[in-house]
Order: sequence, then structure tokens, then C-alpha cells
Amino acid sequence: MKKKAVLALILAGTFVITTLASCAPQAPQVNQPPVQEMPPAAAAEAADPAPIADEMPALGRGVVVATQNDPPSIAPGRHNATAAGFMNSMNYNGLFRTDAETLLAVPDLVASWRAVSDTVFEFMIYEGIMFHNGEIMTAHDVIASFDYVRNYPDNTPNRGSIVRYEVIDDLTIRIDTDEPNAMLFVDLVHVSNMVMPRSLIESGHDFQAQAIGSGPFVFEEWRTGDSLHHTAFENYFDQERAARIAYTIWRVIPEGASRTIALETGEVDYIVEVASPDIARLEAHPDIEVMISPGTTHNKLLMNNEIPQFSDYRVRRAIAMAIDMDAVLIAGMDGFAIPTNAQVPTIFIGAHEEGTYEYDPEGAVAILAELGLDPATLAFNIVASNEERRRMGEVLQANLADIGIPVTIEMNDLATTLERQFDGNYEASFGGSGFSSLLGYVHGILFSESIGGPNRSRFRNDEIDDLIREALVTVDANARIPIYEQITRIANENTPHIPTHMSLVVRAFNANLVVPELPATGAVQMNVMYWSE
Repeated sequence: MKKKAVLALILAGTFVITTLASCAPQAPQVNQPPVQEMPPAAAAEAADPAPIADEMPALGRGVVVATQNDPPSIAPGRHNATAAGFMNSMNYNGLFRTDAETLLAVPDLVASWRAVSDTVFEFMIYEGIMFHNGEIMTAHDVIASFDYVRNYPDNTPNRGSIVRYEVIDDLTIRIDTDEPNAMLFVDLVHVSNMVMPRSLIESGHDFQAQAIGSGPFVFEEWRTGDSLHHTAFENYFDQERAARIAYTIWRVIPEGASRTIALETGEVDYIVEVASPDIARLEAHPDIEVMISPGTTHNKLLMNNEIPQFSDYRVRRAIAMAIDMDAVLIAGMDGFAIPTNAQVPTIFIGAHEEGTYEYDPEGAVAILAELGLDPATLAFNIVASNEERRRMGEVLQANLADIGIPVTIEMNDLATTLERQFDGNYEASFGGSGFSSLLGYVHGILFSESIGGPNRSRFRNDEIDDLIREALVTVDANARIPIYEQITRIANENTPHIPTHMSLVVRAFNANLVVPELPATGAVQMNVMYWSE
């Protein structure tokens, strides 16, 4: 059976990412779709009919998914976790979504929109969109959802462009960014800005216990630490993206080998996090498909820049130079990753490796000696949330012991790990950040105003802050490229964290399951999957 794995990507390593960037014909636009003009008057009557199907697709049997982590939350706006984002995309919709192929924002709930000015935009949603509780969505639900998410500070950076907002009529929302802001469409696709029923928000409904949105699947049950259950929503508004499977059961299986065995024995149909040591074995299985593609997730050892050990960029750089990252990735990922020293994902145009470091333990020792530091005083603890990161940490621990820096490793579950990272209650911890644009990445990871949110290294640099502010008001994508180049160079030189690798998106599943989309962001689109048999 022909496999869909692209193993050449692994062998090509960094060359793959460089080629993807250099061969692009032009800089990607930052998630801004073409304007779909509404007439100046009678906007409600101008929208195309909502794509509500007369007949929804015939549903095949359900799909059982094996995933590594229990989501820390299932409520939009109350997390920054990929595992929770999987759930949100099943239960909710936003005004826009990210296209799997282009990574651009495309309308989801929005039927049409127009730019009133450089800072004011009007969006009309489809008429007749139904929530899972039977209510029909209006613009008031969108505004109430924007209000709701503002109660939760973890996602402040993901709504920063939306300064003011109001209802124009039952189907139309006006958003004011206050000044030109290229982040608007990045924010509008983020799961924290998905739409919930206003009536439930106002009544104090616990979205943490029961997800109720307009998405292609209806939430049924969450058995914490065990499984999450969903069924297809028979009244989903978008026929083309309506669920074609009857239900999903997400089983939480922390051990990679156990996930592999469950797929081989037919206990599950689809693995989200495929254990690297088992990829070749799964590829050889006649009844299993493996898909691999380069991803946008940038993985790193987060260093809390606010603690004494990591407050000096020269110390952070010396620690990074002492780590044999090739050995780290062989231990943790079996080599199924793309090594990087760059502080930002080089898959995006404008990112580069200028100012990075090489593996050089002797050079690391020299830097510490020049600073007059005893390596033993730099002792720190690493928090790891899964077995792969634990193995990576053990190699890193041995590397740093060679230059006299003691390191301990502590295992926490994902929810606890993320909570500690966002609160700054840690010294070092493995983490990953996936964005569909470079602007989203630098705004989330390197901007000081994002501390307490995506900027989990708690990095501050006035020069980078000023450049990010400049990028935000530079609406033309090509004009942002030189700004990105400056941001990347300064970040590389300051080493806010220790990059480990760019993820490959790897999925394994029953060969009879058709999986049309494998986004570079790692999103799992259960609604477009279907059984071929």
C-alpha cells in the first residue's frame, strides 16, 4: 500500500524549511482575505443565503481518536493549549478560520465583509446559523462572546487588535482597531474568539463543563483523564464542511507505545501524537496510513527570563551552546524533527538564522568564565509534560553536567505545566508554539505585552517591542519583511529561549479513513474526514 509519508522531509532537515520559504513567489499576506463588499445600505438583505443544507451528508461510522493529553479546558478563551484547541474547533466557529492549504484566514461564520476605513471593518454573518441548543445566532452573540473572553487574561494577546466593537444590526458587527493593525485577521481565527450563545453567557453557563456552540460536532461528555465524546451536529450551517462521521471519541492515552498498539489492534482509528520510534513500524503495516508534512510549530526549552539564572542573555546563550541538540532530538524524537537554532520559525519569509549560535561546550565555558560565574550557581529545574520531553531533558541534563551546571527534571501533566508556564512559576520547561503567520508568532512569543499569555519565557526587549509595534501598523505584508528580519536577528542574539526543533506534523490512521486535510499548523479537522468503505 502506498504510504502518504514524505520521509525525504526528515532527511532533508532544515533544507526543507529553507526551500519552502525561498521558493515562495511572494511574501504571504497576513491572514487577510479578499474584501467581500456589502452595499452601504440594507446590509442584512445583501448577504448570500446561508449554506444550510437541505440534506446533510450521509454519516459513516464514528472515529475513535488516540491523543496524548487531556485538554486543560474546553471553553474558548480559557486556555492556550493545542489539545484544547482540537476540542474548540469541533464545537465552535469563529468569524474566520484558517485555510488548511494556504494558512490564510477565510470566512467561516462571515457571509461578507467590508473595510469601512483603515481601522473600521464590518462583518455580516450568515442568517440562520443554529447553535447546538437550538437558538439562532445573531450579531449579539458575537459581541457577547468578545465580552466573555475579556474575563480571562490568558488570551489578552489574541484579542488585542479588537479595540472597540458594536452591533450594527442582527447580522452585522463593526470592529474598530483604533489604528491600522495587521493582527486583526490573525486574532479573528483564534479559538479564543469563537462564538457562544449570548443567552448562556448571560445566565452564567459553565462552558468548562459543557461546550455549546455552532460547530460541526455536539459535545456529549468529558471523562477527565479518560475520554471526550462528540456526535455530529445534524443542523450544521455549512454543508461543505458538515461532519461526515457519526461521532468521535477522543481517548487520552499518554504512552506513545500504547497509542500505537491501540491503532494496530483496531481499538482506535486515528492517532494525533504518533510516537516517533513507532513511525517506521506503522508505515509497514498494510492497514495503516501515515502522513507526514512540515509544520509551523516551533519547539523550545523555555527559560524564565525573570529568574536570576536566566536574566542575562549571555548566560542563556552559553547554556544553549552547551547542548548537543542533535543528540537531544535523537533521544526524544528519534530524529523525526527539523533541528533549528533560530528563535522564530524559519518556514516564514522574514525569519532567518543570522545571529544564532553553534554547539560549542568550550565556548560556553569561556563565556561563563568571562562573566566570573561558577556554573554550579546556575542550577535549575526543567518541567516536562510527556515522555518525549523527559528523554530530551535527560540528554540536556547530561550536556550541562559536563560544564558543571546541575539540572533536575520534574514531570507534570499538561494542564499543570501550562499553568506554571503562564504564571511564571517555573525555571525551565519544554514548550511549543504553533502560529499560522510570523506576525502572530513574534507578537505572541517575543512581545513584552504578551507576558502572562503566549510569551511564556517572559522575555522583554524594548527594541523588539518597538519593531513589533511598527509591524502591527504596517498593513502591507511585503513592507513587514525587513521588520521581521530585524526582529529575528535581535531575538537570535538575545536567546530568550533554547530552540529545539520545528515539528513535523505526523498522523497515523486506519487506511480506510480518508483524511483530506493535514494543516501545517497541526490542526485536526475531524469534520472533513470520512470512511471510504
